[in-house]
Amino acid sequence: MSEFRDILARVAHRHDLTRDEAHSAFAHITSGSAQEAQIGALLMGLAVKGVSVDELVGAATVMRERAVAIPTGGAEILDTCGSGGDVRHTFNISTAAALIAAGCGVKVVKHGNRSASGRAGSADVLEKLGVRLDLPPAKLKECLDECNICFAFARASHPAMRHVAAARQSLGIATIFNLLGPLTNPGGAKLHLLGVYSPHWTEKLAMALRDLGSRRAWVVHAEDGLDEISTLSATRISELQGGAVVTWTLNAGDLGLAKPNLSDLQVADVDDAAAALTEVLAGKSGPRRDIAVLNAAAALVIAGRADALPAGVAMAATAVDDGAARGALESLRRKE
Repeated sequence: MSEFRDILARVAHRHDLTRDEAHSAFAHITSGSAQEAQIGALLMGLAVKGVSVDELVGAATVMRERAVAIPTGGAEILDTCGSGGDVRHTFNISTAAALIAAGCGVKVVKHGNRSASGRAGSADVLEKLGVRLDLPPAKLKECLDECNICFAFARASHPAMRHVAAARQSLGIATIFNLLGPLTNPGGAKLHLLGVYSPHWTEKLAMALRDLGSRRAWVVHAEDGLDEISTLSATRISELQGGAVVTWTLNAGDLGLAKPNLSDLQVADVDDAAAALTEVLAGKSGPRRDIAVLNAAAALVIAGRADALPAGVAMAATAVDDGAARGALESLRRKE
């Protein structure tokens, strides 16, 4: 494919690709016809050069085109998927936030995968808690209708990724694909609470979401390294709203939340992660509840259910205390 070789040459000379070039390149490497060396060359070249917004948009568009879509009946969908890679080994904060938001009536397609760098990914912990990962799209639609939430398992939602898996594993470094998951929700989410592993990416991913048609998003990275809104330190937030991206800083202490130790949020393995999530949804007070409620509050603001974070915190806390968040998980577990 001479066009692809030309694209590799551009990347090798550290030139950014246009959206069309990125679309062409990623269509090729996810088609099954690319050689592993070609895939590795593209991914390494982009990693060394640095990925642009246009490259993110072009690549994400291919993944969206080849995803197994989840029918949503026209509902406006929220996702709390993050990039992963913060290596802080916390419990599944974004999964807890998704369930709490669902308990508040928000429609959530929680996109996620097994762990690559943590102790338990969202797929691992939900599977441990009895949620099926292999439901077909029609059943996922039932979950969304009846439970306000469904889980979109990335491996099932993006079968074209099998064509790049070997090259990614061989490289053993973070690549553009670490950033594409949150941009490629199979339910067509246009509302996002998206955590990233580096402050470098907050504005770029917010701009990519804007150009991909999202309506509102907070792309977050905490000063302590968490890819969540943190209670440990200040959090950088690049907010997409009304077509504009504005970056600001949130301090959880301003909301009256106590500062914990990192160890208060960490888990040892998937069993520990499942127990932590269960305790949060059961209403157990403490640092884990605080950070889950804070992130759920942000999701409620993004979804327009709360006008500001203090109201979101109160609404999220009520959904935990009255059992609505736990009910969302229990309903999800019963779906077969």
